[in-house]
Amino acid sequence: MLKPKEGEYSIIGRPESGYSMKVLSAMHYKGVAHQWMDRFSHHKLYKQHAKVQLIPLVFLPDGTAVQDSTPVLELLEARHPQPSIYPDDIALRFLSDVLEEYGDEWVNKLMFHYRWGYPADQKHRAKTLAEGTVAGLTTPLIGKIGGPLLAPLLIKRMVPRMAFAGANDNNKPLLVESFENLVDMLQNHLLSRSYLFGERPSFGDFGLWGQMYQAYIDPSCGAILRQRGPAVVAWIERMLEPEKYGEYETLESLEPTLAPLFSREVGPRFLAWDVANARAWDAGEAQTELEMDGRHYYQKTFKYPAQALGILKGKFNQASSDGELVRFLESTGCLQYLTGTDPTGVSAGSLKE
Repeated sequence: MLKPKEGEYSIIGRPESGYSMKVLSAMHYKGVAHQWMDRFSHHKLYKQHAKVQLIPLVFLPDGTAVQDSTPVLELLEARHPQPSIYPDDIALRFLSDVLEEYGDEWVNKLMFHYRWGYPADQKHRAKTLAEGTVAGLTTPLIGKIGGPLLAPLLIKRMVPRMAFAGANDNNKPLLVESFENLVDMLQNHLLSRSYLFGERPSFGDFGLWGQMYQAYIDPSCGAILRQRGPAVVAWIERMLEPEKYGEYETLESLEPTLAPLFSREVGPRFLAWDVANARAWDAGEAQTELEMDGRHYYQKTFKYPAQALGILKGKFNQASSDGELVRFLESTGCLQYLTGTDPTGVSAGSLKE
């Protein structure tokens, strides 16, 4: 068991992991004492305690280990409630929850498509991962030699995994369009505020930012962001060391620029896929299929997002007495995905890539 300094948390992660950076950003915001431990340099400790081989792995001050960035943030909020990452307003809190899940489960697909689907991005990211793998584990000379040798092997390993994230040739136009839509709408939304819901970061900021930061540090997405989203870039950089500048806004003031994101991307892309995936999982279907804007989308079916959708629906049930929230979700086309109705209209099937 790791024995950190009294009151200190330890994060075993990597800068190339949106989930690691999400947790790190939240700890910065809450002023929680912590240490950063590189995943590759502490691989033995990581393997001893990680239940699943996904980062980050967080050691609590008592030395026990926890994983999964979403419950880690919830645990941090419970133990260190100030400054809170949850708006007091019921509607805003739920919309923040949705954006956190949207970042984790949909924007991750967009980033992954670019990271491993384009030669310049493959080369850049494989280089940093290869260098990280050999750093601290070998002599400097072996590290210099090993990094260049390992990088092509990492590309060979990661490219086939794109299909698991939905980043296949069939889905490419939808993923590219989705990322550009997101950048454009966030640019419009963040022109007049520091964070997604006003002048202090929310749960949703951390979830969405983790993946957008990864996009920013990659060549192709980084170029798109710098060209089309200077206000988004400012937000991304701000979230490295987030601060509270003021308070959350009202749904009324946020809606003109927040609603387009929900009606164009969160509902018909993320929630539509989430519902279809959950249905496919329940039906024992290996592949999830649905229509997006009249185009076919398919990918492997996964258990985790199906479970996460159930949690999100439970949160909605608790918040559904809020009339403004229901009105907003209905007007943006999102309500149908959260009420148990399945609007996708396409059964999971067995189409092969």
